[in-house]
Amino acid sequence: MKGHARNLMTERVTAVAPDTPVAAIAHTLVSEEIGGVPVVEAGGNIVGFVSDGDVMRALLRDSGGRTPASAVMSRQLVTIDEFATTDEVVDMLREHHVHHLPVVRAGRLVGIIAPKDVLRFLVEHGVPQLPDAG
Repeated sequence: MKGHARNLMTERVTAVAPDTPVAAIAHTLVSEEIGGVPVVEAGGNIVGFVSDGDVMRALLRDSGGRTPASAVMSRQLVTIDEFATTDEVVDMLREHHVHHLPVVRAGRLVGIIAPKDVLRFLVEHGVPQLPDAG
């Protein structure tokens, strides 16, 4: 596959601050139909990622939903440079077993690659159209 991470990514990224309560994150995930959000400090640096699973576990433990993103986020952050090749993107997703891959430029968030982005790219660049069965 030819291209770069920036060809796959969604540029409009919903991100949250480290102090955002999980209840607010839950509402965001549901309303925007997304599976997770990067956690970004005021300066724009990514410090973590909160998945829908992280939020669900936190809400099941804390009925008030006041737990901050910083308490539930994954700190072992996997990111990729916007100019990484699409093959590098695929390798990164496979190697790290992640579904969401924040895309960075000089350490700052510029996009995100989610499963639907990879599927869209594959359909547009190589998955053959099969005739309808039946």
